[in-house]
Amino acid sequence: MLFLRKIPKPEKFEDFSQPATFRIGMKGSLIFASAVCVGVLALCLAVDSCGKRGPVEKKKTEEVAEKKPPAPPPDLHNPVRAAPAAFPPDSNLPRGKEVYASGPIDLEHFNPANELVRFEDKRVWFESDQEHHNDTEDDHLIHRAVEVPLKRLVNLLEKKGGKLKVQEAYRAADNNTIHLASSLHCEGRAVDLTCEKVGLGELAKLAWQSGFDFVLYEKPRKSGIHLHCSVKRSPDAPLPPREEKSPAHFPMR
Repeated sequence: MLFLRKIPKPEKFEDFSQPATFRIGMKGSLIFASAVCVGVLALCLAVDSCGKRGPVEKKKTEEVAEKKPPAPPPDLHNPVRAAPAAFPPDSNLPRGKEVYASGPIDLEHFNPANELVRFEDKRVWFESDQEHHNDTEDDHLIHRAVEVPLKRLVNLLEKKGGKLKVQEAYRAADNNTIHLASSLHCEGRAVDLTCEKVGLGELAKLAWQSGFDFVLYEKPRKSGIHLHCSVKRSPDAPLPPREEKSPAHFPMR
């Protein structure tokens, strides 16, 4: 340091007791101590400002995220998939078991109050609305995940001049006398459909184009020919692992 050059070189240790030498040494010590304090204070301020900057930046990020425009509503008037070349009876898309496409039933976590919605459309015929219908089931009740593909199917079918008929929808597990215990009808995630003025093969194509996760053109022995269509619980719902060899057609529900 420069101030040290001003200190006369003492010949003996006792020379530091001289007044001039002592004043210069004290002055240098004070300057050094002041510099250290200023440095420590600057460091503390820098650390404190960094700590406060994090929440502020996080808040700004959250505000930007909140300002993002909402997702556009789903397109209910155009197909979401290409139509298959053909859809014969006793075949399904995708190939394989329904559980691999729409997932298994999960009644343990199923909450009818939160997951079921009532579907109303004057263009649709509902089995439960007919006078000859004697049971207490309501074919207007479906799982909320069914609503979008079903609305899209109604619109696409209207362009073909057809009228959709809902034969079966939600069936409560404790009052299910028709379907298997593992049927997705017990969660409202499956609907059985027929149609007026449009063949079932064409209806099956439209159902697949409408976004149903599983479409089966079914010819059961004990009931009339119809389509069985189902969906996943949600787009990100886990599905069971596929078997190494899956059958090309799986007509069972």
